[in-house]
Amino acid sequence: MAFYDPADTLGTALHVIATERDALSHLESLYRSDAQAQRDLERAVHQLVQTIKRGGKLVICGVGKSGKIGRKLEATMNSVGIHSVFLHPTEALHGDLGVIRAVRFPKMKIYVEVTDNGIQIDTLLLISFSGRTAELLLMLPHIPRTVAVIAITAHSHPASCPLLSYNTPDMTMLLPAPLHIDEETSFGLSAPTSSTTVALALGDALALATARNLHTLPGQGPSEVFKGFHPGGAIGAAVAAAAAAGSAISTPKSSTSSSLSLSLSCPSTNVTSPSLPSLDAPTKLSLDEPAQKDTPTISDFLVPVDAIPTVSAGSSSSSSSNNNNNQIPSSVRLLDILLTAIQHPPAKSWVRLSPTEIIPPRRVRSLVTNTTSNNTSRDVNINIDTPLCELAEPASIPAEQWLPVRASSSVDDVRMWIEQAVNNNNKSASSMTLPSFDNADDVVVSVVDDMDEDKIVGFVSAEEIWSASVNL
Repeated sequence: MAFYDPADTLGTALHVIATERDALSHLESLYRSDAQAQRDLERAVHQLVQTIKRGGKLVICGVGKSGKIGRKLEATMNSVGIHSVFLHPTEALHGDLGVIRAVRFPKMKIYVEVTDNGIQIDTLLLISFSGRTAELLLMLPHIPRTVAVIAITAHSHPASCPLLSYNTPDMTMLLPAPLHIDEETSFGLSAPTSSTTVALALGDALALATARNLHTLPGQGPSEVFKGFHPGGAIGAAVAAAAAAGSAISTPKSSTSSSLSLSLSCPSTNVTSPSLPSLDAPTKLSLDEPAQKDTPTISDFLVPVDAIPTVSAGSSSSSSSNNNNNQIPSSVRLLDILLTAIQHPPAKSWVRLSPTEIIPPRRVRSLVTNTTSNNTSRDVNINIDTPLCELAEPASIPAEQWLPVRASSSVDDVRMWIEQAVNNNNKSASSMTLPSFDNADDVVVSVVDDMDEDKIVGFVSAEEIWSASVNL
């Protein structure tokens, strides 16, 4: 007859805790020192960011305890705005393969595999400590080769992992999660313990790293997204209490922009990328009440990017804003800037020097009023034939100093972000870095597509926002 031994029980429990702690330390050491693991982790994060931006999703597969970890990661990913679903590999072979979207053809409304010039949509995440789970290996031959595959396994090199043998190296990423000591040796049985701990930790790392790279706009970072998806429970109660206390928590509005109130040219009413809508397209995030139709958004005041000319050398010529030349010609004169602004009224005096350099209206005016960007008078006359490169102060503002905001952001939110930037408050409510400005009037707001943060749809100057705020 066996007797209960409290000392042995506590010793076993502490041994398990210590072993799993050591397993996590081993995992951390691996990703601090192994260049291959670091590269594949960075590739996996980039892959997921691009997948979500294209309107796709992450499909997570696993069997047994790895499947349980997969379901937890599915929940974590969704809670931080990374659209994810769990797919059981056995069910996949009985019809659920349709969950995976490989290549999209919006006009035909069908999804098929295309190997040439195709647009990959979904990404597949496989979780298997052994890297050779039979159910996963049976499913993989039926996965289109246009679907990128990420694998969390104990394997240390992609070439040794059977799960990655069905696709080309450029479409596969291995996230190694090995153990410093196998579970059979450590615990006397091979029950998934340390292996599931490191897999879960690595999955959480992938989720949060992706969220930080995906949600990069001021006031709309991972923290706001997470809170926006948690209206219930203790998290929801804390958010509600903060809101009641006057803490502003801003996330993208779900409304579309209203008609322009300042008679500015407006891009297409559907400002999202035409390739983004799909059955799996993520909904816009909203923590606040949905914006009413009469709620002014920043897109109501933007000057469309296509309407802004790019100056070129010569007193009577300018090129379109999609000029690929990032170098500012030394022959560009003040006269060229002024003529370009005058010849393009729809641009409202916005002028681009290159795709990454823009001159806002206020600085264009300063070229002819003999004032500096700080509104102080100049004591010298300006020759309009002076090359731009010879000016004492830069006329343009580079892209790294633009303040990016989503098209659906409210004017009040944008004004708040500008004030934070001007006050050198480099951390917003979402712990995101904001550009820093000495003068509020020098702030250039780049308005980006709600569904594609890399697509600029227009520009708004700070003075336009101050004027709009006064008139609201």
